[in-house]
Amino acid sequence: MSCTSPSIPAAGSTASNDPRSFARSLGINLRHLAEYANVAPETPTLQPLDARLQRYMRDARTVLDRATRLGGGRAAARDWFRHMPLATFAYRTAEEMVSEGRVGELLHYLDGVERWDTRAALPTRDAGAAFALSTPARGDDDSPMA
Repeated sequence: MSCTSPSIPAAGSTASNDPRSFARSLGINLRHLAEYANVAPETPTLQPLDARLQRYMRDARTVLDRATRLGGGRAAARDWFRHMPLATFAYRTAEEMVSEGRVGELLHYLDGVERWDTRAALPTRDAGAAFALSTPARGDDDSPMA
């Protein structure tokens, strides 16, 4: 038995259309996949070529491929995708962002990470943080520290 975790099927391969292979590669069950793809629980089994399910898997693969290129390998990308809350997106995970259809925002964020440009990340939806970022410093904040 191999100690390596299953790899995420490449886009365009026959396995990439198979919900079972995709779920196995992420370490999730079909019910979890259906929930995040916003389809009925039986869809991955009964209608594996459903457009919404296929779109979710394609978008998730795109994000995972981009995250893998940033370093750390597929296992690290998979862990990041499923478990890392992103402050920029109100502490949603990449998995949640893909589920919400916000792939473009997530890819833009990853572009910024790839360039080490934190300004490329989209602003948070947190009104308090947005206020803090947009409010000029007060004059007394410029005084030298003793």
